[in-house]
Amino acid sequence: MYRKGQKELITTYRNGYCGVPAIPGGGKTFALTKWVVEAIKEGINKPGKILIVTYMSSAVNNFKQRISSELEKLGIVSKDYFVCTIHSLCMQIIKENPDIVLLNEEFNVIDQSEQTALIKDAINGWKRRGENKRLYDYYLDDNILASEGYDKIAKKWEKDFANIVSNAISEFKNNEISSTKAIELTSKLPITSFLRVSAEIYRDYEYKLNKRGLIDFGDMLSKAKQILTENKSILEKFKKKYTYICEDEAQDSNKLQTDILKLIAGEDGNFLRVGDSNQAIMTTFANSDMKLFKEFCESPNTKVFNIVQSSRNIVQIINEANNFVRFVRENHPVEECKESLLPQYIEPVDEDDDFPNPKVDGNAIFKAEYKKADDEYEAIAKECENLLENFKDKTTAVLLPNRFKIEKLLNVFDSKKIKYEYLDNYAGDRNECLVTLGKILDFVGQPEKNEKLVEVVKMFISDEEPLKETLFNYLQEEKVEEIMYPISGNIDLSKVPEELLESDLWNEFLRIRDLLLEFLGFPFTLMEKLVLYIAERLNFSMENMAIAQKVASTVRFMLEEDPRYKVIDLAAELLNPKNSFNFFANLVWELKGYEAKPGVVTVATYHKSKGLEWDNVFLGDLCSEDFPASLTDKFKDEVEYLKAECSNPSRMLKEDMAKILKVNDKIDYKKQAKLEVIGERARLLYVGITRAKERLYISTVKNSRTRPSIYYDVL
Repeated sequence: MYRKGQKELITTYRNGYCGVPAIPGGGKTFALTKWVVEAIKEGINKPGKILIVTYMSSAVNNFKQRISSELEKLGIVSKDYFVCTIHSLCMQIIKENPDIVLLNEEFNVIDQSEQTALIKDAINGWKRRGENKRLYDYYLDDNILASEGYDKIAKKWEKDFANIVSNAISEFKNNEISSTKAIELTSKLPITSFLRVSAEIYRDYEYKLNKRGLIDFGDMLSKAKQILTENKSILEKFKKKYTYICEDEAQDSNKLQTDILKLIAGEDGNFLRVGDSNQAIMTTFANSDMKLFKEFCESPNTKVFNIVQSSRNIVQIINEANNFVRFVRENHPVEECKESLLPQYIEPVDEDDDFPNPKVDGNAIFKAEYKKADDEYEAIAKECENLLENFKDKTTAVLLPNRFKIEKLLNVFDSKKIKYEYLDNYAGDRNECLVTLGKILDFVGQPEKNEKLVEVVKMFISDEEPLKETLFNYLQEEKVEEIMYPISGNIDLSKVPEELLESDLWNEFLRIRDLLLEFLGFPFTLMEKLVLYIAERLNFSMENMAIAQKVASTVRFMLEEDPRYKVIDLAAELLNPKNSFNFFANLVWELKGYEAKPGVVTVATYHKSKGLEWDNVFLGDLCSEDFPASLTDKFKDEVEYLKAECSNPSRMLKEDMAKILKVNDKIDYKKQAKLEVIGERARLLYVGITRAKERLYISTVKNSRTRPSIYYDVL
C-alpha cells in the first residue's frame, strides 16, 4: 500500500524536474526505490541508466540492497541503475580527463584527517615567514593571556586557528576561487583579516597538494564542475550515460553539488530530488543551503509530490513535532526566524496501513528541569537503567548538544555500568580496533613496564572472571622479564598464587603470553607489518581489518617523513580519543551502517541522530546557549580569548567573503550569523523530537548561569 505522495510519485512521475518534500519517517527511501524499480520495469531510462546520488556511504549500500531485492522479486536482472555518493560521481568525472584540471592520472584523494594535517603544516610554514608569528599572536586578548598564561591559550588557539583557515579554504573552493585568485581578491582587506591570512595559507596548502598529486573533497566538486563546463563532449557522455538523475537528502546540497547534477540532467532533462528542508541541519558544517531545495520545489517547471504520512511515531509525538513547527512559523519571538521551518506537518498513516503507528499505554512525553547538569545526567542514567530493565526489547538513545556534555554523561554511565554505544567516538565494537592496536603496541614499545602488560592482558580477560584481580596483582608485582622471558625458559611457579595456578585463567594467561611474545619478536623497523600481523592473529572483522590497513599505510608514510617515528608514538596516537584515524573509522562504519540494539543505550549528539530512530529518546540540555531562540541569548560562536574586534571569526569570514564577491554589503552580518544559528538549532531540535517512536524525555537546567531554551516551555 502506497501512502500520500508516494503513490503519486511512483505511478505518475516519468519525466522532467520533480521535487519530493518528505516528512521524517515518511518512507522516502522506500518511495524512491519503488520509483526506480517501476522505471526500470517500464524501460523509460533506456538507453541510459538511472543515477541515484546520496551523501552518506551507508545510504549507498542501503539503496543498492533495496533496489536489487525489489528487482529480484520481479525476476528482473538489471544494470540500469547506479548508486553513488556525490564525491564518487565527481571522481568518475575527473578521471575522464584529469588534464583539464591540471592533474595527472595518478592523483589521490585525501580524507579529512589528512587534510587537517596538511593545513596545519601549511600554517606552521606561514608562521615562520616574516612577521606572521606576531600577526598570529596579535588576535589573542592580552588580559586573558596574562590571567591564564600563554601556553594554555596557545593549545586552544592552534586548534581554533586551523579550523578558521580550513573553513575559509572551504568557502574559497565552494565559490570556485583558486588560491592565486584568493590572494588577489583579498589583497585590499586589512592585514588582520582572517580571510586574507587564510588566502596566503591556502596558497601553501594548494602547493603541498599539487606537489604530492593530491586533491581534497572540495577540489573534487570544483574540478568536476570545471570539466563538465569546459569539455562539452564529456558532459554529453554523462548525459547519455545517465538519463535520469535522482538526488536523496537534497536539503543538504550546496550550490556546487546542485550545479553538477543540473549540468548532467540538463535544463530539459529528468531530475528527481527528494529531501526535507525541516531537517537541514548541516548549514554550519558542510556549507549546505536549504534554500536551494526549497527554490527548486517552488519553480514552476517542477512537479511536486509531498510525502506527509509517517508510521514512525506515536500520535502524541507527531502532535508534539507539529506543534513545534506551528510555534516557529506563527509565534517565534524573532520575526526573521519564522521561515526556519516550512509548513510540512506530519500525518499518521491510515488505520489499514501495513505498518501502523505504534501505541503505548500511559504517558509518552516527559519533561524535567534540574538545578545542575550533574543532577540531569544522574536522572537520565537512572531512567535509562529503568528502561533497560523493564523494556528489554526496546531501543533507547540519549541526545546531547556536544561532545563535552556527552563525556560528562558517559562518566555517570561508566560509574553505574550502563551499557552504551557512543556514536561520535565509536565506543564498543566501533573503536575496538584502534584501542586494541594501541594497547598492544604500547606494551611492545615499553615491554619492561608492568602497567603496560596489565593493560594489554585486561583486554583478553572477561569482567566476570573471579580471579582476574589476583592475576593482575601478580603481573603488577613480578618483574616483567621473569614473566615474559625468564632466563631458565620457564616461569617461576613458586611466585604464582596457588589458586591462580590451579585455575583455567592461568592457562588462558599462558596463551595470551605466547601471543604477546610473537608480537615482541617483530623488529621495530617492520612496524607496518606488525600492525597487520596483530590484526590477522586477533581475527579482526572485515571493518576492523580495513582500519588496521589504514593504520599500517599511515605508518609507512610516517616512517618516510620521520625515520625516528617509534612504536610508542603510534601507540600514543591510537590511544588518543581524538586520534587521526577516527575519520577513516567513521567512513568504514558508515559503509556497514548503524543499527540500534536493545539492551544498549545509544549516546550521540543531536546532529549524529539524523536518519536514525529509537523507541525511547532523551533530549538533554535544552538550554538557551545550545538552542538559542532570541537575539539576546548567549551564542557560542564567539571565542572568549580573542580580542573583542576579532572574537567572532566565522562572522568575519562571511563578511569579508561577501566583500570580495561584491555581494550586498548592507547586511548586518552580526545579526545574520545569529539568525542562521537560531534557524538551524530549531531544525536540529525538530530532528531530535522526530527520532522518538514511543517515548520522549525532555530535560533542561535552570540556575543562575544557565537557563532553559524558550523551546523547552513550548514543548
